[in-house]
Amino acid sequence: MTTRVLIVDDRPTNLRIYAQFVTIMGEKYSAVTFANPVEALEWLHHNSADLLIVDYRMPQMNGAEFIKKVRSMATGGDVPAIVITAHQDRECRLSALDAGATDFLQSPVSHVEFCNRAMSLLSKSEKSVNLRQRASQIERKHAAVSEEQSQDPVAGKSMLEQIIDTIPIMINATDRSGKCLFTNAYQSALFDKTPDEMVGREFSAFLEPQLKRNSDRRNGIVLKSSQAIPHYEEKFTSDGVDLIFHCNKSPLLNHNGETIGVLTTAVDITARKFAEEHRTHLALHDMLTGLPNRVLLAEKVRKAVKTCSSGEEEAALLLLDLDRFKVINDTRGHHTGDTLLREVAERLTQIIGPNDFAARIGGDEFAIILNNISGAESINSRCTKILTAINEPYSISGVDQVIGASIGVSLIPGDGDEYEELLRMADLAMYDAKANGRNCHRFFSEGMNQIAQANAALENELRDAISQKQFALEYQPIVDAKTLDYAGLEALIRWDHPTKGRLLPADFIQVADDTGLMDILGKWVIAEVCRQIRTSAEQGVILPRVAINVSPRQFQNQNVCEELLKNIKANGIDPSKIVVEITEELLLDNNARVSRTLNRLRKAGVGISIDDFGTGYSSLQYLRDLPANCLKIDRTFISRIEHSAADRAIIGTIAHLAHALDMRVIAEGVENDAQLDLLRVSGCDEIQGFKIARPQRAEDLPKLFQNKAIGSTRTAGS
Repeated sequence: MTTRVLIVDDRPTNLRIYAQFVTIMGEKYSAVTFANPVEALEWLHHNSADLLIVDYRMPQMNGAEFIKKVRSMATGGDVPAIVITAHQDRECRLSALDAGATDFLQSPVSHVEFCNRAMSLLSKSEKSVNLRQRASQIERKHAAVSEEQSQDPVAGKSMLEQIIDTIPIMINATDRSGKCLFTNAYQSALFDKTPDEMVGREFSAFLEPQLKRNSDRRNGIVLKSSQAIPHYEEKFTSDGVDLIFHCNKSPLLNHNGETIGVLTTAVDITARKFAEEHRTHLALHDMLTGLPNRVLLAEKVRKAVKTCSSGEEEAALLLLDLDRFKVINDTRGHHTGDTLLREVAERLTQIIGPNDFAARIGGDEFAIILNNISGAESINSRCTKILTAINEPYSISGVDQVIGASIGVSLIPGDGDEYEELLRMADLAMYDAKANGRNCHRFFSEGMNQIAQANAALENELRDAISQKQFALEYQPIVDAKTLDYAGLEALIRWDHPTKGRLLPADFIQVADDTGLMDILGKWVIAEVCRQIRTSAEQGVILPRVAINVSPRQFQNQNVCEELLKNIKANGIDPSKIVVEITEELLLDNNARVSRTLNRLRKAGVGISIDDFGTGYSSLQYLRDLPANCLKIDRTFISRIEHSAADRAIIGTIAHLAHALDMRVIAEGVENDAQLDLLRVSGCDEIQGFKIARPQRAEDLPKLFQNKAIGSTRTAGS
């Protein structure tokens, strides 16, 4: 007999693929396909299906609505139904479960998973159907025998007995010695017996050893106490198929009210139990990777704390964040990013020990609990193995991807005994790992906690400073290396702290960037620079171009292009008066949106300068493709130029490369004549540093620009 699989999906390609999967399952299986769920419902009114495969998102009705309508049909209540959803559709799955879905497949669907899930559900469904058919056959055979034995209707089976025999509930009664007094057809069918073959025999003899022990123990309690044992679950295995039953045991009483045996009833709840387990799984697991989520992590950490606090054991909580995952996600798409996350999850599962625990807690962050550790060296070794596993190339759609990770470690119970606190400590350690070069691990220390607390206090002060307008700009001159004529200015933000005086960016900019306050400060800097250029021009002072530092965060969270062009237009200034300074970090995390923004600014006439060049990891391809017109060599190279031939060679190479790409070269941090002379020889075009001038307050700019050039013998601050 052919087993029919009904497939409903509005996409023809999916219908064709799923039908092929059904063919792979074997000759006894056939597929019936519909692109329209309404037509599929009409077909079901006149035909039957053994399994439903339904896409959730369809234009006429979604998968949950379709299944709900099927369940309302007379023949649709027991047909297993698999719903196909995207990985993020948690609410869709819950909706489908409520409608009566049996299982789920995640799109895109592999043929192995499709066949395994379908065969498993069909096997369970077929077993339940066979059980009911066998019970019906036994009941009819038993009724026929009774009729042959007596033509007297009174001697035949009563209506109640017939009902008991046909309902899909297992019912049996045993005496005080455990012998079967009665069993209905559904019960005996589970053991492939007739009721007559079971009555008079010890009932527990038909059970597996563990079930026998459970049954005998519960029967003893009922017989001793004359009290019922309601609402427990039991698993029966029949022909290799596991079925879950909801059971009750009650005392069997005689006409004197004495307990003479035990009455047991059991209802098949296999399908309902599966739905409950799937709902629980959804609540406790990440849908993309299948790993436990933050909720289950909290439970496991608390359990580890309890275990470690009561004994000699130690454990560690690891917080793992993938390095440069955003680059892959942005450049190759979310599908590639999702595939990468699933493969990372699989590697973590393989590398951790059988007593350890791994979870995905959001984005590209994972958490691991290492149990039964023995000191820091053990953790060091385990972290190294984890990083080595993650560093292995990933082949995704035929392209190799390489990624790293930063790991923060907090010790249980050494660093704390509260889940939130341990997670916070591991998070601090993870950020320390990122700050120390990435692709490494760091342990939490009290020093990190002190820094975190200081940063939190600083964040509050920064918020007050923004609302009270405590920030100001200073401008450091940039001159032509040959003529020492003014070529530009760099705008530098300062904080006029009410008690600490004027603070430099090093004192607060990292906290501002980490907390998102840099978004507000960045907008203010752009507006203030444009206003200053306009105000100076109105006073008769024509400022050269002004460089504005823009952080990678601003590019991620703001429309920098719109903000700049809006302020340029509002102040009526020439776009060439503005230069945007970006870091190599932004180039490293380059994506199409950043490229479009930079190109649009360059076409509008705004300059693009790459700051701190030589300290990051940007490739020459980025320099070639991005519209930068200036490179600024980092001050670390300048400080060593007098004594290091290697640094002089690096500076000369950077200058040669920049000129080949039609870019100017600025050297920052120049402090003496010797450095200035060597930089001129190396090919640098412009100079910035204390040798030329210290940063100037806005009100001093008119005075500074009374002279158009600075002599080579002028010293810092003179």
